[in-house]
Amino acid sequence: MRDFGSRGYRLADAVVEVKLAYTGFLIFALLGYLTFLVIALVRVGPGYDEIVVHYRGSEAEEAAFPRAFGQMVEEAHFHAFIEGLILLVLTHLFVATSVSRRIKSAVIVAAFGATLLDLACPWLIRYVAPGFAWLQLASWTMIGVSALALIGVPFREMWMSQRTQGDPS
Repeated sequence: MRDFGSRGYRLADAVVEVKLAYTGFLIFALLGYLTFLVIALVRVGPGYDEIVVHYRGSEAEEAAFPRAFGQMVEEAHFHAFIEGLILLVLTHLFVATSVSRRIKSAVIVAAFGATLLDLACPWLIRYVAPGFAWLQLASWTMIGVSALALIGVPFREMWMSQRTQGDPS
């Protein structure tokens, strides 16, 4: 971990054992994001109307009750901690790539911003207005795009880039 404090540290220069550990983490992160997608599609639904019904309920559907406040607090509590931690690790790996500082900054802001929106949207949909379901869909899209960058770029950098330093290990 102290390598991250070194100016100019790149994942391409990491020893194989470190690359294997980071690759394992990236695989689990990818699986986490894929299951996030499946849960969103199965539990909530892929469209505006399904998102609105999921959080606000529906008088037309007898089993569609509005989300309970306590349940929303529990979900927000868990997601705030775990998503923040995962993004912290993913962004550290992403920063240790050869991508330009401008792109790094944009991806990091997009990832944290989209995740923050994802945490806020259920509250906005449930208690403010159903129109925030469009923002929920946008946040999911941006989470997916930023996750691909945060996972794919470090993986490519570790296994498909030339080392920048002379250490052969």
